[in-house]
Amino acid sequence: MNDVIIIGGGAAGLTAALSASRRGAKATVLEAAPRIGRKILASGNGRCNLANLGAMRYNGDTALASAILAAYPVEKVLSFFTELGLVTIEEAGGRVYPACGQAAAVLDVLRLALDRQHVQIVCEAPVTKLTKSKAGFQAVTPQGTFEAKAVVAAFGGMAGGKLGHDGGAYQLLTKLGHTLVSPRPALTALVTEKKAVKGLSGLRLPARLTLCDGAKPVEAASGEALFTDYGVSGVCAMQLSRRAGELLNQGKQPTLYLDFSPMLGLIPRIYDRVEAADPFQNVSLLLSCLKERQHTLLQGALLTGLAPRLLAERLKGMSLPDMAKHLAAFPAPILGVRGMENAQVTAGGIRGSEFDPRTLQSRRCPGLFAAGEALDVDGDCGGFNLQFAFASGLIAGENAARV
Repeated sequence: MNDVIIIGGGAAGLTAALSASRRGAKATVLEAAPRIGRKILASGNGRCNLANLGAMRYNGDTALASAILAAYPVEKVLSFFTELGLVTIEEAGGRVYPACGQAAAVLDVLRLALDRQHVQIVCEAPVTKLTKSKAGFQAVTPQGTFEAKAVVAAFGGMAGGKLGHDGGAYQLLTKLGHTLVSPRPALTALVTEKKAVKGLSGLRLPARLTLCDGAKPVEAASGEALFTDYGVSGVCAMQLSRRAGELLNQGKQPTLYLDFSPMLGLIPRIYDRVEAADPFQNVSLLLSCLKERQHTLLQGALLTGLAPRLLAERLKGMSLPDMAKHLAAFPAPILGVRGMENAQVTAGGIRGSEFDPRTLQSRRCPGLFAAGEALDVDGDCGGFNLQFAFASGLIAGENAARV
């Protein structure tokens, strides 16, 4: 019999297993996929943005996120990885990566540490049933039934297509008395009216993006906007997708405004969230720029050398005021957000308030712990989600070992 069963071999699950085993617990990881750590390998475009040294940026149960990251701040998470042998570097925006630039390095140090602690890892073992027994818990899988005194639910979320689960894992905890906050995609691309992006697919342009509910600015982010045949992607657009989805679910009709002033060198290029403000604030700046160019260039050549050809073609024939308006506040009505298969993270999950933030033990089912994306916590792009997964996994594993 095990001391601790960890459901899920991702970031939260592997750190929970290591944390538990280091405190003398016999731990077994049950992973549904053929291999562990697949999301770790895919994160950060294969570089693994494992943490962020900046201010915390979380949604969902922010109280739980704050409590976990106060107990296990970023410095403590990075110290944990340093002890495992991982060398890290800080890049723009406080993002932390392996110095070698390879996500595999993160998984490799975790694997080595787990081997040294003799943690059993069973792959292709999705838990189909989890029950409370007199001795603790029973987890039924295609590879057999596993028993343990304590369980850490670290099965992740539904985002990422094959990297996530189909939603069935949540039922393991709801059947033990927990509440599910409706899962929905976050950090995903925006689907807009097709005519708004027609002819622009493939363009990747520095821009400031403002999400508006009617005339009211709601959220804004700056960075590289990627035009697709269905809408707008890129980190700056993905940062706005959670709120856009909420507005759509409320029956609203949000609009995305793209300000190309950063591309034109008129305002600084920022790759981060920015304060939501009037999306038309830079129209006069753009108009002045175009009028200045008009002194030396023909009307039909005003955008030549200033904007890419595909965008220039869209604006061709407009009056100077309309051209300035579209360059400063290019409108793209939002119809939806891309689904779970395209999302980087899941918003929603098992309600965090049903777990003790000091230990992550269930308030409803003693001996049951939860960590990572399985909980109703999701962060911004930039390493926040992995940071929470590692911190919560370490806390859950440590306390599960004490049961």
